[in-house]
Amino acid sequence: MNPAFRFARGGKVYKELEAEEAHQIAGFLRTGIIGANDDYWMPGMADWKKVSTRQWDFPKQADESSAPKLNIQRSVPTQATPAPTPSSASNPTTLQSFSQSGHSHECTACKKGFNEPAKSPSGYSVIGKAVKFFLLSLLAQIVLGVISYGYYSFNLYRDTTTPPSKLTAIIIALIVLILGILALGLLLMSLFELIASSVTHGLFRFNPERCPHCKSPTFIKKF
Repeated sequence: MNPAFRFARGGKVYKELEAEEAHQIAGFLRTGIIGANDDYWMPGMADWKKVSTRQWDFPKQADESSAPKLNIQRSVPTQATPAPTPSSASNPTTLQSFSQSGHSHECTACKKGFNEPAKSPSGYSVIGKAVKFFLLSLLAQIVLGVISYGYYSFNLYRDTTTPPSKLTAIIIALIVLILGILALGLLLMSLFELIASSVTHGLFRFNPERCPHCKSPTFIKKF
């Protein structure tokens, strides 16, 4: 097999494609299997180049059975150009150890192998925190209202001949102030959690799979 395309990441070749499979490269780029910062090499190239330096929109080849027959004299195939070693590639035992590790995936961040990727949390699982903070804020507002109404009623029906207690007024004012700050803080936290849940759900829908070791969304899947 003389592949027409070779792709390397971190100095290690992780994918080889023949010329008939060139139309699959654009799909690999969209799904993240091939990264824009990865290196690629084709026969005839003197050195490796970045994937982002060229366009990869190859049309799918037509079925040869439906193509008209042409009487073409085939030339003697020339010897394939050997691929140069990627600049940061390690020795061949690294590729061999990866293929023999028994894992179907390898994380590009922590370099650990695994078989099944973990699922990132969706926004629906995070939105529960926003609801919890909102209910706590509502409870603090109810307690604040009860204390304020009770103190108002006490002063309304208080014996006018008895002077009001300044200490009681100070304590009630401090309690009302603390409950007001607590209710406002919990309400703001519920809004922040609601925003965070929408962002988390957007990331989940874009790429729900993660490395189970470091939670990185970038990993290599072997075929």
